[in-house]
Amino acid sequence: GDVIKAVALGADAVYIGTAALLAVGCTLCHKCYTGKCAWGITTNDPYIAKRLNPEIAAERLTNLLKAWAHEMKEMLGLMGINAIESLRGNRLRLRAVGLTKEEMDILGILPAGA
Repeated sequence: GDVIKAVALGADAVYIGTAALLAVGCTLCHKCYTGKCAWGITTNDPYIAKRLNPEIAAERLTNLLKAWAHEMKEMLGLMGINAIESLRGNRLRLRAVGLTKEEMDILGILPAGA
């Protein structure tokens, strides 16, 4: 849902880094930059790197991306759109829930039910 919202608001791209790291086994220990990742994802230490099974990590990441693609296709279909390019910047397809009038005005979207 967040990707769809971002694209409808005009995004050309979205960042999926944290979700991708979680899919391959990251536990968010925040040691990526130190080279001491306990799960071997961001380390150069051959002993620790053995903890990461690249085949399983690739399969899990592939599953995540396929699930997201399926979810986005379903959402686009419900909006009557057959290509994500048609959604880019198309704020008329979004409806707000739980936002103030000022926030809706800034985003250029209508309240749900409108």
